[in-house]
Amino acid sequence: MKVSADQLIFSVKLFVAGMIAFATAVRIGLPNPYWALVTCCVCMNPMTGAVRSKAVYRFTGTFCAGIVTLAMVALFASAPLLLIAASGIVATLAFGASFLDRTPRSYGFQLFAITIMMVAVAGVDHPEIMFDTVVARVSEISIGVFATTIVDAVIAPRSLEGVLRARLHRWLPSIEKWAKDVLDGHEADARGEHDRLKTLSDITSLSQLTGTLRYDPTIPRDDLRHALAIQQRLLRMVPLLSAIGSRIAGLGAAERLALQPSLALAKACLEAGTEPPPDLADAVRALPLDSSPARAWQQLVHDALADMLTEMLLLWSDVSRIEAALLGKAKLAPALARKVSETRAFPLNPDINHAVRVMAGILLSYALLCGLWYVTGWRQGANAVLLGSLTLAFFGGGDEPGKAIAMFTRFALLTTLLAGILCYGLLPLATDFATFAMMMGLYMLPLGIWAAVNPMATLILAYGISIINLQGHYAPFDFGTFVEASVASLLGIFTAILGAGLFRTWGVQHQIQRILRAEAREIALLSRSPSRRLRENYVHRAIDRISEVTARLAATGQVERSVGLLTRLRVGANVADLRLMGKGMSPDARLATDRLLDQFGSEFDAPQPSSRLLACIDEALDALWPGHGSPGDRFDRAIHAIADLRIALFERAPAWVPAP
Repeated sequence: MKVSADQLIFSVKLFVAGMIAFATAVRIGLPNPYWALVTCCVCMNPMTGAVRSKAVYRFTGTFCAGIVTLAMVALFASAPLLLIAASGIVATLAFGASFLDRTPRSYGFQLFAITIMMVAVAGVDHPEIMFDTVVARVSEISIGVFATTIVDAVIAPRSLEGVLRARLHRWLPSIEKWAKDVLDGHEADARGEHDRLKTLSDITSLSQLTGTLRYDPTIPRDDLRHALAIQQRLLRMVPLLSAIGSRIAGLGAAERLALQPSLALAKACLEAGTEPPPDLADAVRALPLDSSPARAWQQLVHDALADMLTEMLLLWSDVSRIEAALLGKAKLAPALARKVSETRAFPLNPDINHAVRVMAGILLSYALLCGLWYVTGWRQGANAVLLGSLTLAFFGGGDEPGKAIAMFTRFALLTTLLAGILCYGLLPLATDFATFAMMMGLYMLPLGIWAAVNPMATLILAYGISIINLQGHYAPFDFGTFVEASVASLLGIFTAILGAGLFRTWGVQHQIQRILRAEAREIALLSRSPSRRLRENYVHRAIDRISEVTARLAATGQVERSVGLLTRLRVGANVADLRLMGKGMSPDARLATDRLLDQFGSEFDAPQPSSRLLACIDEALDALWPGHGSPGDRFDRAIHAIADLRIALFERAPAWVPAP
């Protein structure tokens, strides 16, 4: 395996920070100085922003857990069983919060839970020294955090600015090509649609990176806001491109021919990044209508297409201006600059159902292992409890937790072997700090090179160092104790597999179905509950769900299911719009719209929409049409929402003809 310079630098930085932290903790006289070294192992990262964010979250989680631990000990010091129960519940809730928070901040919740278990649970028999333990733990973590941050800042710090700009350089050409294909009338096949959705997933993933970017000192806050502003506008463009493509695809040959000059002008605006001229929308609305009874439907399509083209080009114009400002080529107009300054990251919505199921598995594993510990009095019981809970917390949330835990088990066995070599082969040769550093270098430097490209190697480093009784004056465990601790760890891991399987179904296919069912239920809720906030939240969640499903479809070889995901998003948004606008309609129109939404709600999870639903849509169009002005009334949002719903659900159906 070829080793890159970046891997070598990372490994050296990790080793230097670890040795400084360990030596400092020993010099101060802290009881478990190896935790300062472990902190360096898990906080060091090739990117400076990631180092600082993990440092902040690790310290915050540890400090807050220390405060909560002391509060629980004050309440339950005389009742060890209550302290164990309270610690398990609090730690499980913290682990659950880490699943709900899909940003780097989740690491802070994980460290909160881990500290609770390591301090309150492991020290349940000695509540009188709990305060000293908490102070020592926070001090050890602080030393490790400080050493990692300083070493990273001094030795070859690396900025995430290149990563941020590389993402923008991927997004913008992809979205521009998508828009040009739509304007040219090129309908994507399943693979092409999947590639488009991969771009969407990449755009939403910036929200996960934002928590790290905020801690990168080399990235100005204005640059981050500009990137987030571009993200928001591109995500708003995606449903528009889907709707524009559907309308262009539904035009007749004569309409397409008449539309070509307007589409050519739109492409020119797209390439130049300029706002559309006022006459573009007028030209699209003024497309000639044939003399058939479907001319009213044609006018509806033309009006909606004009509005959507205008909105899409305005968004792209904003994107072009913001990108120019980000590159230092131009300054933003005051109004746009104010909007950019108010931009927030696209929200990543929590999966509460999933988090609750994983939490149930963690709590069950915790209860089983604590019960075994209580009944047997096994001195390694606390170790089994900790490893079982940690395994579920780190690997129990994936689509295939069994496979992930099995892989972790193999790494745990490798870690035990390497830790044994370090404990009984290398460290006994050390006679002073210089030889100690040499022996640790033989262990840490190769693993550090591996950890630069494989996070599992980081676990080997951290776990191996934490199980060998690495103190200021090294006194290794007797071999029997070492083996017993290893067996306890494996028992905890195997119990985690049980906890992972009892409360949820494994498999990528199941997760796809679960996500799509959740979206169907939410659309049905939108058809009953009018709320602007619900509508906005739905659009955010739908885009987020599409991003999650896209990667899973590729993993299962089902990219053909990518077609229609954006259509579902448009359906939900239009259903919400109809319910919101119902109060302003005439009684007949509102009655027809209610019938439509009730019918939709009764078959929201049907494989195919029924002819009855199509009839309800046409009845609602008939009821709205006479009472809302001429066919060219472009301000009639309700009738356009119904029209878009018809196009999305019944793209191949004959054009709507108003009832006589």
